[in-house]
Amino acid sequence: MDDFDDFAMVTQLTRRELIHVLESIIGTKELVVEQSLMRPLDKIASMTFLKEHGCLRVQALYLDRLISWDPNLENRVFLVRPSLINVRKICELIKAEPNIKYSAIFVDRKQNICELEFEKQGVYGNIESYELNLSFIPLESDLFSLELPADIPRSTRTDYQAMARCLWQLQSLYGAIPNQFAIGQAAIDCQKVFQRICQDMKEPAATANQPISHLFLFDRSIDFVSVLLTGLTYESMLNDVFKYSCGKIVFGEAVETKLKQKSEGKKVIPLNNSDAIFSVVRNRHMSQVFPFLSARAKTLQESFDRASAMNKVEEVKDFISNQLRQLKQNHKLLELHICACEVLLETSKGSDRFGIEHEIVRREADANVVMEHLELAICKQQNPWAVLQLACLWSICEDGLLSKHFHAFRTLFLHACGYDYLPVFYYLQSNGLLIEKNTPSAKISIGGGSFKIKDSITSTTRKTSFTQLSKSLRLTTTSDIQFDPKSPTPNPSYVFSDAYTPIACQIVSQTVADGWSTSKLQKIFGPEIPITSSPNPVKPDNRIKKAILISFIGGVTFAEVAALRQFAQNSNFRIIVVTSHILNREEFLKSFIEIV
Repeated sequence: MDDFDDFAMVTQLTRRELIHVLESIIGTKELVVEQSLMRPLDKIASMTFLKEHGCLRVQALYLDRLISWDPNLENRVFLVRPSLINVRKICELIKAEPNIKYSAIFVDRKQNICELEFEKQGVYGNIESYELNLSFIPLESDLFSLELPADIPRSTRTDYQAMARCLWQLQSLYGAIPNQFAIGQAAIDCQKVFQRICQDMKEPAATANQPISHLFLFDRSIDFVSVLLTGLTYESMLNDVFKYSCGKIVFGEAVETKLKQKSEGKKVIPLNNSDAIFSVVRNRHMSQVFPFLSARAKTLQESFDRASAMNKVEEVKDFISNQLRQLKQNHKLLELHICACEVLLETSKGSDRFGIEHEIVRREADANVVMEHLELAICKQQNPWAVLQLACLWSICEDGLLSKHFHAFRTLFLHACGYDYLPVFYYLQSNGLLIEKNTPSAKISIGGGSFKIKDSITSTTRKTSFTQLSKSLRLTTTSDIQFDPKSPTPNPSYVFSDAYTPIACQIVSQTVADGWSTSKLQKIFGPEIPITSSPNPVKPDNRIKKAILISFIGGVTFAEVAALRQFAQNSNFRIIVVTSHILNREEFLKSFIEIV
């Protein structure tokens, strides 16, 4: 493991593929990049790198804005995902100036529907099409993401195909992964595609020095609770409140107004371990972040005070040349994180939501209290999606809501927020997130009339009982056990104040402790959730110093990442997380909705 390069070869391979595509387009180029691809592109190719390969100008593609072209550049190149809305925008731009050379680079693959749309719009002969396979984007040394768009409806997502291709690429570079486990339909599909690619491309032979010993594949659908619960680490709460993607964040006006040194416009801040303050607090429980920042502020002030008390010229000179710049940088970062922390605390001030969430997941909640909280949140006109998150969490943990609670909540919500949300309830119900308990068919009432939802849809519930799952995997603790945020070696469940342990973390923990048992897990999850593993898997052993690779198909939360990091630290393992994308709770719920 000492010579493991944190998947640097994967990034190099992606960069070489980008070079190949750009060099295939002869002449100077103006690169127009889909907005969601700007940050992933920045992770693999700097502006200097792009200029070396003919891209002299780069700008973002906005569907609702015009593009200002440079008339001196020979080619206009679009870097986009293969969606109809993107293709139609490209067709519109081509028709405006048809005599220019156009090229489209599709990420991750070309689709026939895009070619057909070019043909339908009459621009097929005006544009050349290419493919660029983006692999894992490094967000940290232990966290990699495909950065797939989160706004694609879950019913049409094919994350498992992109994940399988990238896992094969990883294995071809670093050697075969001998022990593989998969839980959930998307994970099984990913493993099948992965194995098919390995057979077609010839699987690399297992070697004694391969850096990864185990691969866990998790389907997002096996654990919705970890997404719907409020993650109480600093990084998780930042992701809930601010625009945070691909390791960069825009704090916005709420934080900017609190800063003494204000900047004009939207400032994009990189958040990673190179930030001396963020690297320490990112995984801390929120209750411990502000005390740490306050203590660090006092230490920093003491350093400035010592400098002001210096009398000798040599001491002042040494301080200025060696310490002053770093102290100023730390002061700036500290002020930024203190202001961000203040905003996070103000956002949750006076709310009993965290306590209600924890009571719900422990199945200790009073139904009347939960209903009263939901009604109050609706009357206060809080974010409708935040209200739906709590209702879905309640429904999942109770294996469905009683009819009186379900209908009372839905009626009040639709009256307050509008009947535009009626399809939202349909899709949440059909996906088993917000359902009635033991109801074979349901009626939706509109204006005095009603119609039935098909039995086949309402029966799409979570057939695996959450109560049984929680008890068998020991996911929750009782409220009698007091949470200690100051513990030097907390359990992974600290990310939810010890109320709940993410399922993926608990399965990895039990596999490390007792080994893998497909039959035991199948009994726990039930026949509806498929589970498989490689033949005769070996129990992970931290003495051999090999990494455990954990893959989430359908996204992962920062709370789950923090929990896995804590488990790795407690158990002396190296754990690397790869995912299709980082989940935001509001976007997660919206991904189930095909019409909003």
